[in-house]
Amino acid sequence: MEKKYHLPHAGRLSTITASVLFGYALLPFMRVPAGQVAFPLFGILVAFRLNFYYVTSIITALMVAAGMDWIIGDHPSIKTKPHLPHLILPALTTAAIGIPLGLLELSPEWWIILALGSMLVVLVMLAEYISIDNLDSRYPLALMMLSGTSYSLILIITIALRAADVRLYLLLVVLPAIFAFFCLRILNFRLGGRWRFEWTAVVALVAAQVLAALYYWPLSAIRFGLITLGPVYAVTGLAASMEEKSDIRQVFMEPLVVIGTLWLLAVFIR
Repeated sequence: MEKKYHLPHAGRLSTITASVLFGYALLPFMRVPAGQVAFPLFGILVAFRLNFYYVTSIITALMVAAGMDWIIGDHPSIKTKPHLPHLILPALTTAAIGIPLGLLELSPEWWIILALGSMLVVLVMLAEYISIDNLDSRYPLALMMLSGTSYSLILIITIALRAADVRLYLLLVVLPAIFAFFCLRILNFRLGGRWRFEWTAVVALVAAQVLAALYYWPLSAIRFGLITLGPVYAVTGLAASMEEKSDIRQVFMEPLVVIGTLWLLAVFIR
């Protein structure tokens, strides 16, 4: 079978990277007082604090999504495929990196996060571009990159919402939907472009049950995130193994090892 090699247009990629760096660079020098946004939802008053770095992160994420759509537009295999699935992960990665950059003061640590975060965004965009064609010889490497980033973002988002002391009903609305999306995308990667929507419902249900059970436990945000990630990873890995028709004796091995490792980390990490 013929192997294919495609890379994004260097000028487009560098333009988007420069835009991300510019957006991040504004954060230490633009300090705007936080405001509170409140609105009624089904008879319940929902209120949250809106900080400048949240707004900047969202704007930068939207800019990366639009740029990713521009970048993948010249891929030979994209004509028959939807663009949207390839836009969300780069946008979420950009938004997640922008939050610590807004919280930290200008320091060597800030510059390290800026450098590593920018490199991660570029690598995710490259991996998404490569993943469009599953005949590309670098597809397995792109799969590992995107899957690892997806699980990392699940953990980061869970920890952030727990640390923000978000109410249970909001967690049950937001997090299972996010987990279901990542499960759907990871399965799409591993199964060579096939979509398995039924497994997203299973992941969402499992995530909702775990969140409801753990919410009132006196757990730190990191422990809460690690314990929650374990079942999500296990169900996603189990689904992929079953769809790939792996040896039944090996189907449960990887999920059990990973969930055990994550829960063991949760015991020792404060």
